[in-house]
Amino acid sequence: MKNRERAACTRANLVQAAARHFDRHGYEGTTLNSVCAEANVTLGALTFHFRSKAALASAVVEEGIVELERLSTADSATGRPLGDLSSLALRVATALQTAVLTRAAVRLVEEGHVRSDWPGAFRAEVLRLLEEASLAGELAADVRPATAAHLIMYVMEGVAAQSRRAATEGGSTVADIAEVWRAVLGGLAPRTP
Repeated sequence: MKNRERAACTRANLVQAAARHFDRHGYEGTTLNSVCAEANVTLGALTFHFRSKAALASAVVEEGIVELERLSTADSATGRPLGDLSSLALRVATALQTAVLTRAAVRLVEEGHVRSDWPGAFRAEVLRLLEEASLAGELAADVRPATAAHLIMYVMEGVAAQSRRAATEGGSTVADIAEVWRAVLGGLAPRTP
């Protein structure tokens, strides 16, 4: 293996090991030594690639958010805004449930250790879909799109936290999240007599 390929493998291994630690222990609970031990590299190898824990955390967020950005911009326009919103929320929930890089990235951003535009972009897409749903009569008359957007962001924060717990302790699945999502939609949609 060439030096460049070896360096790329070492870097990727470090990012994955760091993601697992940041996901389980957060920024404060993760040490560079614990990441090195899990990645089976020396501290010198880590600092060759990342000057600090903050730089390592930034790399985890950069790589973890890529998947969320792709999911958030995936074209799923069906002409049913609440259906499109459901699809978006469940795609993101699935990524949080199944991808340690994504969970770690979201945790680092939520904790305020790394900045990312993704939460704002996701919220803007949620609000856009809710405004379309309102115009299409898919929202109950007493549900404001901005209020519903807050609710959905709270639900997604809960999904992220539950996904972290499930990754270490077992527990909820994407099916559970889908059931919660149906309950949320039941509160947003107009009531039929």
